[in-house]
Amino acid sequence: MLDSTLDTVVVDVTASRKTVAVLDDLLAYSIRLRDTYKNARWQTSGIQFHHLHLMFDSHYKGQLRLVDVLMDRIRVLDGADRVFAGDFLQDTRFSYALRGRQAPVRLLRDLLDAHEQVLGAARPTGRNDAQNDLSWDFAVGQVVLTNELQSSSVNEQLVSHEPKPRTSPK
Repeated sequence: MLDSTLDTVVVDVTASRKTVAVLDDLLAYSIRLRDTYKNARWQTSGIQFHHLHLMFDSHYKGQLRLVDVLMDRIRVLDGADRVFAGDFLQDTRFSYALRGRQAPVRLLRDLLDAHEQVLGAARPTGRNDAQNDLSWDFAVGQVVLTNELQSSSVNEQLVSHEPKPRTSPK
């Protein structure tokens, strides 16, 4: 009886560590995406970009909520020793500072790429025991749902802002 309980605890700890590792990655990507939206929001101030500014602001707030959810899940799973934004940004490939003005189409493409990175990290190719954990499904489900919706609206904006190819009269 004691051996089976001990085995269950060992499996739970291992699954929890795997889940925390994935949540760490998602948190790093989500923090970066949140900051990218904040930067994009400031770069699109002005009457001609009002619609984009509102979308970026809404998506920024959504990413802010995701960061909170992910941090709470990591804390619940005893991964709280690393819940500091600077630690997560150092682990990402894009830990450079956001500077300079960019064209709206470039901002939209960068945001779309960042969403794809988050979704790629949230959808590993194989399933393991850590992915069957309820906290995993809840936190990752929130990340996937939010990023799919935001990615879709960013893609719609990208299509509407890209220059149309000119056709020559026949």
